[in-house]
Amino acid sequence: MKSLIGFELKKILQKKITWITFIIFLLFQLFLTCGAYLLASRYVDGKFLETKADWFKTDRRNAQNLSGRKLDNKLLAEIEESRQYIPDSREEKESYEYLSSDIYNKKVRPYEEVDRLVQHMLAGGIEKGSVYTPVTQEVIHSARREGAEESWKTYKLTEAEKEYWSKEEEKLPEVFTYKYGGAFTEMADMGGNYYICMFITFFIAICITGIFTDEHIRKTDQLVLCTKYGRKQNYTAKIAAGCIVTTCATLILWGVTFLCFIGIYGAGSFSAMLQVTIVPVYSGNITTGQAVVIMTLLLFLSSLVLCIVTMVLSELLNNNIGTMAIIIAVAFLLARLIMIPADFKLIAKIWNMIPINLLKIDEGFCDVRLWNVFGLKLTLWQMAFIVYIIIGIVFFFIGKRKYCKYQISGR
Repeated sequence: MKSLIGFELKKILQKKITWITFIIFLLFQLFLTCGAYLLASRYVDGKFLETKADWFKTDRRNAQNLSGRKLDNKLLAEIEESRQYIPDSREEKESYEYLSSDIYNKKVRPYEEVDRLVQHMLAGGIEKGSVYTPVTQEVIHSARREGAEESWKTYKLTEAEKEYWSKEEEKLPEVFTYKYGGAFTEMADMGGNYYICMFITFFIAICITGIFTDEHIRKTDQLVLCTKYGRKQNYTAKIAAGCIVTTCATLILWGVTFLCFIGIYGAGSFSAMLQVTIVPVYSGNITTGQAVVIMTLLLFLSSLVLCIVTMVLSELLNNNIGTMAIIIAVAFLLARLIMIPADFKLIAKIWNMIPINLLKIDEGFCDVRLWNVFGLKLTLWQMAFIVYIIIGIVFFFIGKRKYCKYQISGR
C-alpha cells in the first residue's frame, strides 16, 4: 500500500498542471493578503499622505494601546471627547490638511478603531441611523441586543430557536472588553479561510479530477484491473494520494496566509470576543480565536470531502471536463450567486452549509438557524462536521463499488 500511494503521489506531482495551478493560486493569495500592504499608498487631494504599510502600523499600534480596556462609560467618554475635533463637513474630514494635522493624529486617530466598533454595534439597533447622545455602555448593550433580535426576525427563527439564543445572550457580558484581534480577525474574515476555500476548490477541480479518468483514457487500467487484489488496494491508494495532495496544498496556503497576517497585523488576542471584532450582533459565546480554529478544521475537512467527491464523480462520469464543471459550478459559482430566501428555511440551511458559504463568517458561520437532531440543537457549523463526514464516507464506498465492478470491455 505504501508503494502504491507513493506511485499515485508521483503521478500527481509530476504533472506540470498541478504545480502551475498551485503556484498561481498561492501568488493570488499572497497578493490578496499582502498586496495593499506592500504596494499601495494613500493620496489625498493629490498629495502623498502615507504608505499603506504605515497606515496599517499606526492603526495596529493604536488598537493595541486600547486593547484590554472595557467598553464602559469611561472609554466611551474619551471617544466622545475625541469626536469634538472632527470637522462637520465631509470635505474637511477627507482633506489633506486635516488628515495630516497633529489634531487628527494625536486626538482623533488613536480612538478610530474602537469608535468604528462602537458605531458598528450601535448600527444594529432599532434606531438605525439615529445619533445616540451621549453614547453609554447601557445604550450599546441595548442596541446590540436589539440588533441580535432583528437578525433573529430576518432568519425567521422559531420560538424554540429564539429561546436557545436568548440563553446564549445571557452568557455574554453586559460590558464587552475590547481586545485587538489582529491576525485572528483577518483569518476569520474573508481574506483568510474563505479565500483559501475558494482557491482549494478550483485546485481540486483542476488537478484531482484526472486521478481516475487518466487511467481509463490511456487504457492503462487493464494492468491493475486484471489482478486479483489490485482493485481495492489501488482505489484506496488513489483516494489517499488525492487527499494527501489536497491537505498539503491547503496547509501551505493556510500557513502562508496566517504568517503574512501576523507580519502585517500582529498576532492579536485569541480571546477577543467575536462581537468586538467582526459580528457585533452574533449571540454565540465564542472568541475570534475559537472561531478561527473551528473554521480551519471545517476548511480542512471540507477540502478532504470535496476531494473524495471529485474523484468519485470523475470515476462515475469518466469525464474530466464534466466533473470539473460540476465542482466549480455547484461548490463555488452557484453557491455564491444564488441566495436562498429565509422563507425556505430547510433549503437555506442546507445551502449555507456548502463550504464556501459556511466559511463566510457573517453569513454561514454566524447563521443562527439551528438543526434539531433528536432533541439536540446544533448550529450550522456544528452540524456541518457531521454532514461532511457522512458525505465523505458515502461517496468513498460509492466510488469503491463502481471502481471494483468496472469492466474494461464496457468502454
